[in-house]
Amino acid sequence: MNIPNQNKILNFLKDKNLIAASNRGPVEFHKYDDHIEMKRGAGGLVSTLLPLMESLNGVWIASAMTSGDKEVAGKFSDNRVPIPQENPKFWVPFVVVDNERYEWYYSVISNPLLWFVQHYMWNSPYTPNIDDKIHQAWDDGYVYLNQKFAEKVISESKRNKKEPLIMLQDYHLYLCPTFIRKELEDTFLSQFIHIPWPQSEYFSIIPENMKKAIMEGLLANDLLGFHIPRYVTNFLQTCEGYADEVDYEEGIVWRDGRATHVRSYPISVDYEGIKKMAYSPKVLEKEKLITEIKGDYFLFYRTDRADLSKNIIRGFQAYDLFLHQHPEYHGKVKFLTTGKPTRQQIREYHNYYYDIIEIIEDINQKYVQDDWKPIEWIFKADYNLVVAAFKNYDCLIVNPIADGMNIVPKEASAVNEKDGLLILSEKAGCFEELKEEVIAVNPFDISQTAQAYDQAIKMKETERKERLNNLKDIVSQRTIYHWISEQFEDIEKIKDKK
Repeated sequence: MNIPNQNKILNFLKDKNLIAASNRGPVEFHKYDDHIEMKRGAGGLVSTLLPLMESLNGVWIASAMTSGDKEVAGKFSDNRVPIPQENPKFWVPFVVVDNERYEWYYSVISNPLLWFVQHYMWNSPYTPNIDDKIHQAWDDGYVYLNQKFAEKVISESKRNKKEPLIMLQDYHLYLCPTFIRKELEDTFLSQFIHIPWPQSEYFSIIPENMKKAIMEGLLANDLLGFHIPRYVTNFLQTCEGYADEVDYEEGIVWRDGRATHVRSYPISVDYEGIKKMAYSPKVLEKEKLITEIKGDYFLFYRTDRADLSKNIIRGFQAYDLFLHQHPEYHGKVKFLTTGKPTRQQIREYHNYYYDIIEIIEDINQKYVQDDWKPIEWIFKADYNLVVAAFKNYDCLIVNPIADGMNIVPKEASAVNEKDGLLILSEKAGCFEELKEEVIAVNPFDISQTAQAYDQAIKMKETERKERLNNLKDIVSQRTIYHWISEQFEDIEKIKDKK
């Protein structure tokens, strides 16, 4: 762990009871025929907070999302699972509820209602339809789960005499601070939102009673974090009408005598960690497959969860147009896509996944020649394969409709060895950081994206090399450890002023 000001941060935390809470936890348990297997959670949040959790014997509250989670949680008092069980370094108290309530909370309110609003994805003349089902899911699912999370946070805060430091994560827990405040009035609360915050007019899609509860919850925090300044501004504008005073210059919202400090903390990657991983035996083994796929082709690459916000279909529509306009590239380019289905219990996601497969098969059928097909697709969860592809692409495509940050361009740039170019949506959270070194596209403009594919192929080697080196510099200078250390520094400053 190489956190900036690490000693100062650890000294600040040594007398704190560190409590994190998120829907998805740092570990998950999966049942097989004859055993239960623990897997570490994916993502930068786990990589960053886990070393702190272990050094401070912290607590990470999470939903029991699998049957394995529920079975293991049931073996321990208060569903409080020690990790590891033999010699605990930290604890995961699971929030265990029946499947129906969890589905209301997760698959009706969190996704798609909130997720779609915050990624500008509703087709407003037709959807969403805020009917009795959604109102019931709000009351009996989302509100209920937030209360249960708050109860766990309160219980853990009282478990020892150390001062609790509570770090809530993301949009699943918008109401949690309200319930915590009723019991722990003076405890410091922070929350980080990992997805975009939309313009206030779009946020008004949400019914007023829900919107009011969300704003009251978020403004019960002492510190509220977003990835980039634009989301901060959007949030501050949404606060008008729910707050007593909004200070745009200082990023402070006053409500009922409480100040909520609103800040931007752009998340990044473990630069040294992913570079080291790129030469691990597992990645080197997967690289054999990538090298075989790449051959002598110019390799386009993308990797996404099959989420509607990722804009995968328009990316392939643009590739189709590119191949139509440039027959001279047939047999000379290849598009590799990796990823995995996500949230398949939600109709919109289920349909989108099969629409992706359909357009891939249509393009391959339309342009296939001899032993060349224009798209290779591998849809399974294999991060070692992804890192192997990161090392070898000639051009990476990241074209989301909206994204809180999207760290794929940062991870990929850190390890790419082929002077790989980056086609990047102007709506990605990381665009502001990287925009000088990318080929920028409007995610809705298929023609422009097709032109970007052509531009990438024709770009001179010297410019390609310079752009990638500059991207590597940007990513190396701000890592995920800056993201967490800046939050702790602001927590300390705010606490000193109270």
